[in-house]
Amino acid sequence: LAPETATAQAASEEVKRACRQTTSQVASLIEGAKRRGVKDLEQGIQKPSDSWGTQVATYMIQAANRSDSLSQGELASLGYAYCVERRPRG
Repeated sequence: LAPETATAQAASEEVKRACRQTTSQVASLIEGAKRRGVKDLEQGIQKPSDSWGTQVATYMIQAANRSDSLSQGELASLGYAYCVERRPRG
């Protein structure tokens, strides 16, 4: 039993790390695009190539479009929660 439990925890930390990296990167891209005056964030942001990352980026872009007052950190936090919740299973 112990090796399976350790493996599950390691995968969980890997997911968290991937989510932190992805959401931090996307939040930075969104913030930069907003500073440059990009009106269509959906077209102005290069999304991650994997479907999971693309879904997270799309969610974050939609959140940014709905609220101009979200800070980069707040946007990254929203994206992180979504990312962890929607992570691929298995």
